Amino acid sequence: MQRGTAFLFLGIFTILTGVLALKLTDMNICWAIIALGAVFGCTGGISISQRARA
Repeated sequence: MQRGTAFLFLGIFTILTGVLALKLTDMNICWAIIALGAVFGCTGGISISQRARA
């Protein structure tokens, strides 16, 4: 699996985990987990798009 694809799936999984943890615990720290997942997903998407362009 390529690095960009791995980051994209890691981001999706991290966002879903953060949303689930937010619903279960109602703690505001879970927003940081969701934001981290968004960063991972965006990094993976950018990596995939740059590889497709080249």
